[in-house]
Amino acid sequence: MTSIRHTQAQDAPSATLAKIVIGALAIRWLYSLTMYASMGDAGLLGVDSGSFLAQGQLFAAGILDHRLSGWQLAGTYPYMMPLFTWMIGACVLAFGKMAALGYVMAQGAVDTATCYLVYRVAQVIDERIAVPAAVAAAINPTQIVLAGLLYTDTPFVFFVALLLYGGVLWLSAASSRAAVIAGIAAAGGVLCRPVMAAWVLPMLIILAVIAAVRGRLRKRAWGQLAAIVVIFAIGIAPILFRHYAQFGAWSLTPQTGMHLNRWIVPLVREAQDGTPWLQGYHDMEKKTFDRYGPTLDNPFEQSKRYFAVAVEELHKIGPVPVLKAWVYGAAINLGAPAAILSPPVALLPRTGFYGTPGASMPEKIWNYLFGGRSGVYALVLLGGIAGVMVFRLVQAVGAGALLLDIGRLPAVLLLVGWVGYILVVNGPIASPKYRLPIEPVLCVLTGRGWIALRRRSAGTPSST
Repeated sequence: MTSIRHTQAQDAPSATLAKIVIGALAIRWLYSLTMYASMGDAGLLGVDSGSFLAQGQLFAAGILDHRLSGWQLAGTYPYMMPLFTWMIGACVLAFGKMAALGYVMAQGAVDTATCYLVYRVAQVIDERIAVPAAVAAAINPTQIVLAGLLYTDTPFVFFVALLLYGGVLWLSAASSRAAVIAGIAAAGGVLCRPVMAAWVLPMLIILAVIAAVRGRLRKRAWGQLAAIVVIFAIGIAPILFRHYAQFGAWSLTPQTGMHLNRWIVPLVREAQDGTPWLQGYHDMEKKTFDRYGPTLDNPFEQSKRYFAVAVEELHKIGPVPVLKAWVYGAAINLGAPAAILSPPVALLPRTGFYGTPGASMPEKIWNYLFGGRSGVYALVLLGGIAGVMVFRLVQAVGAGALLLDIGRLPAVLLLVGWVGYILVVNGPIASPKYRLPIEPVLCVLTGRGWIALRRRSAGTPSST
C-alpha cells in the first residue's frame, strides 16, 4: 500500500509537468499562427528580422548550389552566429517561402524546452517551487512574444537555461554530467549570440569559489571545471576559424566597436545632457569618419576604429553619466512589457522611445508613456507595465525568501551573478528583448515568491 502511494506521488508531478509543457507549446504555436494568419510574414518579423531571413536564404542557396565549402559552411555573414544561420537556412530549405513561419514554429518548441529547463533548475534549488516556476515560464509574455519573432534570442535563452541547470546541478553535487551540460550550454549559447562568451570565466570563478568555501574543490572538481573550458573552446572554434579564414581576425564578432560607438556612447550622452540618441549616433559616425575616412570592407578592422573613437569619448564623458545611463537602462529593461514588441502593437503609429524628446531621461520616459500619438499603444504600454510590476513584486518576495535560505544560497548566487552580468552587458540599451536572457531566473523567483505568498496567506511559515 505504501509503495502504491509513493508511486502515485511520483506520477503526480510528472503528469503536471506534462500538462505544463503541452500547454506552453500550444500557447506559443497558437500565438505564432495567429500572427501569421492576420499579418503574414510581417507578424513574425521585427527589426533586423528581414536581414536575418535574407542571410538565411543566401546560405540555403549556397548549400543547394554547392558554392559553400570549408569554414563557409559555418556561415559567411560575420554578424550572425553559425547556429542561428543553420537554423534559418534549414527552415528555408524545408519550408521555402514559409521559412519565417517554420522558424517561429520551431522556436515555439525550443522555448517549450526552456520552460522544462526552468522546471529542472527550480527543482534542483527547491522541489516545492518547480511547478509554479514552470507555469510562470509557460505563460511568460516575454518568452511567448519573442518566440513568435524571427530573432536569435529564443534559441539563446534555451542555452542560458541549460547553462543555469548545469551550474546549479554542479553546485548541488559536483559531477561530470553537470560539467558536460554546462560546457555544451556555454558553447551553444555563443553559437547563437557571442554575449555568452564573456560570462564563462565569471561563472567558473563563482563555481570554484563556492566549492572552495564548502570544502569541495578537490582534484576531481578541478577536472570537471577544466572540462567545461575544453568543451566550450571546441564549441566556439568554428566561429574563430571562420572569421580568421574570411577576415584574418581571431575574434568572435565585429559588433563590439559598432555597439559601443553607435549605441552606448550616444545613450550615455543622453543621460549626461539630454542629447537625443539619434543626434549622438550621427555625431559619433561623423567623428569616426573624420578620423579614419570611409568605412572599410573588413568589419573587424572597422570595429577597431569604432571602438577607439568610442572609448576616447567615454573617457571625456566620465563615470557618473555612464552609471546613470546603466541604471536607467536596467530599470527600463526590467519594467518594459513584452507586448510592445508584438507586431500588431509595435506597428501602431507612435514615436519610438529613442526618438522621444526630453531634456532628461525621466522627462523622456514621461513623454514616451503619456505623450505618444496612439491611445491604443499607450493603453497597452501602461497596462503591460502594471502587469510587469505585479510580477516584479512576487519575484522580489521570492528573491528575499531564497537569499534568507542559507542552504540554497550557492545556487542563488549563481543566478544573481547571471542577472547582474546581463544587466551590465546590456547597459543603457532598453527593450524587453534584452531582458529575455534573465527570464529563466525571474521565473524561478516567481515560483518561490508564489509559494511564500500562499503560505503567508494561509498563515503557514514559509520555511516549512
